[in-house]
Amino acid sequence: MKPKDGSFVVLFKNDKRDEVFLIYRSDSPIWNLPGGGIETGETPKEAAYRETEEETGFEIKITNKLGKYKNIDVKTGGIWNTTYLFEGRVLSGEFIPEFEGCKGKWFKTSKLPKEIKEITRVRVSDALIFSGKQFDKEFKPQK
Repeated sequence: MKPKDGSFVVLFKNDKRDEVFLIYRSDSPIWNLPGGGIETGETPKEAAYRETEEETGFEIKITNKLGKYKNIDVKTGGIWNTTYLFEGRVLSGEFIPEFEGCKGKWFKTSKLPKEIKEITRVRVSDALIFSGKQFDKEFKPQK
């Protein structure tokens, strides 16, 4: 069965875009952007809002649709799923972990944590590079 398509949000602290909010999930002990699977009947943007609120407790504003990744299956070479990336800002709220043991923290974009997924590092970098212009890329995880 093909995995769900997903939506993620690069939450920058301000318009300088020098700090990004990441979540350390207790069920997947690695820093990641807020986001997740798109539910049936949801648009990618609606999923981005929902997932971010569920995972952070923040009320946010999406400021930019950055683009999408066609995620390549390393075994077959085919498209595994598609992930949409948005840029956003926190409007209000305090971090409320979705699950016990989850943490949330602002990181300098120039000093991301070591315990981070390769794709998360790519997404933050792409958000800095592609602001104002949308991209359509393939992402093939390193073996």
